[in-house]
Amino acid sequence: MNGGTFTPGVEKERAGIYFRFHSAAQARTQMGERGTLALPIVMGWGEPKKFIEINSDEDITKKLSLDINDPSLLLLREARKKAKTVLLYRVNEGVKATGNLSTEDGESVKVTAVYGGSKGNDIIITVSTNVSDPSKKDVITFDSTKAIDKQIVADASELVENSLVTFDGTGQLTDTAGVRLASGMDGTPTNLDYTDFLAAAETEYFDAIALPVDSDEPIKTTFVSFIRRLRDQQGVKVIGVLPNSPADYEGIINVTNAAVLPDKELSIAETVAWVAGASAAAPMTQSLTFVVYDGAIDVNPRFDDDEVKERLKKGEFILTFDPRDKVASVEADINSFVSFTKEKDKRFRKNKIIRILDGINNDLTRELKSVIKELKDKGQDIPANDDGKQIINTLASVYMNELQDNKVISDFDPGNDIIITQNQDGDGFIINMGAKPIDSAEKFYFDMVIK
Repeated sequence: MNGGTFTPGVEKERAGIYFRFHSAAQARTQMGERGTLALPIVMGWGEPKKFIEINSDEDITKKLSLDINDPSLLLLREARKKAKTVLLYRVNEGVKATGNLSTEDGESVKVTAVYGGSKGNDIIITVSTNVSDPSKKDVITFDSTKAIDKQIVADASELVENSLVTFDGTGQLTDTAGVRLASGMDGTPTNLDYTDFLAAAETEYFDAIALPVDSDEPIKTTFVSFIRRLRDQQGVKVIGVLPNSPADYEGIINVTNAAVLPDKELSIAETVAWVAGASAAAPMTQSLTFVVYDGAIDVNPRFDDDEVKERLKKGEFILTFDPRDKVASVEADINSFVSFTKEKDKRFRKNKIIRILDGINNDLTRELKSVIKELKDKGQDIPANDDGKQIINTLASVYMNELQDNKVISDFDPGNDIIITQNQDGDGFIINMGAKPIDSAEKFYFDMVIK
C-alpha cells in the first residue's frame, strides 16, 4: 500500500492511499505517536552504513561501545534532548587502527580494529605469561584502561576476533606491557555516503530526518528532492530539517542560526540536530514556537526585530535570545514554504498545521492497513462497491468521532463531511472528508483514494 498527493482525473498505477490537502484547517490533532528521528553522524567508532536505534544512554554504551559524552556524539546528545528515539546512522567508514604483536621467531601478528575511526587508537593489547601454564600466554584487549577481552593461547593462531579487534598471524607471542593501536582515522564522509544514508532511510520508519551538512549544496538539493518524493509520491509524511536551504516547501524546515551552549558554540548544521529532534517529538497539539532550546545560553547570530521579521517572511526557522531570562527559544515554528496560493495559503508554513495533516494521513493510513490485513487474513478484500464504501465510511467516522470525543475537532457530521465515490477505473474509492478543529473557524478538506 502506498500514498501520495492525489490529482483528480489521474489514476494511480499502484494500489494505495492518496491524500490531497486544501487550505481549510485551523488547528491540529493529538492522534498518532511521534518522536523518532533519523540522524546521520560522523563517529569515531561503530558499524558504518547501518541504522542503530537509540532510546537511552544504556543503548549508547551497549550498541555503540561509546560514552554519551564522547565528542563524536554531540549531534546525538542534542537530538536526544527532545527526540524519543534516534535512528543513528554512521555515515563515515574511517580508517582502522592497527598494531603488531611480536613472536619468538621474529615475525609479527597484525592486530586490526574491528571498525574504522579514531577511537581505535585507544585500544591496547597486552601479552603476559600465564601463571598456571607457562607454555601459554594471556592476551588481554583493553579499551583504554578497561579490559574487554582475555584469551589464553599457546600460539597466535588460536586468537579469535573480539568486539574490538581481529588477529592475523601465527607463532608463540612474546610478552609486552602494551601495544597501542595507531593510525585510526574518522575520515570525511562524501556525497555518496549521504546518498547511501537516504537510500537506507527509505525503508525505515521515522517522523523527522536531519541533514546536518551546510557546505555541500548538491547533497542538500538531493535531500530536499528525497523529502518531496517521500511526501508527494509515496505518501510518507515526514519532515526534513537542514541548514540554510530556502526550499520553499512545507516538508522542509530551514534552520538559519545556531545555539550557543555553555561549553561550545554550535554551528548551524549542528543546531539542526536539536531542531529535528524537537520536530520529531512535538505532539500534534503543540507548536514549537517559544519552546526553549535545552541548555542553550545564547544564539549566533542574534537578529534584531527587523531582521527577525524579514527572515520569517523568507521561511527561516530561527532561534531568539531572551536577554532577561538568558535563554534561547524558537521564534516561530515554521517551515520553508513561502509561495502561498489560494489553495495552499500561509497556514501551510506552520509546522503545527503540517503535523495535523501528516497525523491524519498517517493515522488513517495505519487504520486502513489494519482493516485490509484483517480482511486478507480471512481471505477477503474491501470490495469496490457500496459495501466497501460502508467499510471506509465506518472507519473514518470512528476515527473522526474519537477526535471529536477528545475535543480535538467539533461539528463533525459523517453524513455531510464524508463523501465516498468510486474512481474512474472502478477498482478503488475517492474519499472527500472535512474536519473542523476545535479552535478553527473553517474546515480543512482533503481527498483520499483507496484501491
